[in-house]
Amino acid sequence: MAIRVAKNLSIPEENYIYFHHTGLGIIIPVDPDAISDSTSASFPSSTPLSRSAPIYSYQNSGPRSVGVNFTVHRDLCNEYNNLSQDAVDLLINNLDQAVLPDYNSAGKIVNPPVVSLKLRDDIFIKGIVTTMSHTFSLPIINYNGKNKYAVVGFNFSVQEVTPYSASILPSIGQYRNVSGIITGSSGTVTNTGSTGNNTGGNTGGNSGGGGGIWTMETR
Repeated sequence: MAIRVAKNLSIPEENYIYFHHTGLGIIIPVDPDAISDSTSASFPSSTPLSRSAPIYSYQNSGPRSVGVNFTVHRDLCNEYNNLSQDAVDLLINNLDQAVLPDYNSAGKIVNPPVVSLKLRDDIFIKGIVTTMSHTFSLPIINYNGKNKYAVVGFNFSVQEVTPYSASILPSIGQYRNVSGIITGSSGTVTNTGSTGNNTGGNTGGNSGGGGGIWTMETR
């Protein structure tokens, strides 16, 4: 894993993951070496009499699935996220939480936690986390009075929850449903950290803290 640190801390220029069920956004200060983005399709076939080739009928497509793995250093991740708690531990705990159901006490309905994942200007997906694992590697560092593994690896997949038609995909590609991160009409994401406020538009902007609880409008 080659760790490449971006120079601009503004949002939404950075890679990040946003947890809709908790309102928590965490900047991912590295770029994965490889990302898998796949979608399947089912076209059942039948061959009637007097035909040399089958007839295909459309059954369903998807879901689109994005798989990603990256490695972060605890100090680096916390440098990019001004949070009251350790950013790496928050990322671990929220990803662990995202693969478990949230039961609606009234209707006993399972509400899967939804996340939005942005990776540069190539990938944006809003969906549910279907697989998740993390690894811990040496060295051990003393972080806030606790002995922690300094290097943590993440490997997880997100499956899309919004359906799309063939006619719209050529214009939006793999960077879809991005309107979910926009607040207001000015196209900005507001990020309130413990030491300041960071508001970035399409070109980015930085006026303080680099992490925290984000406001996010779902469309």
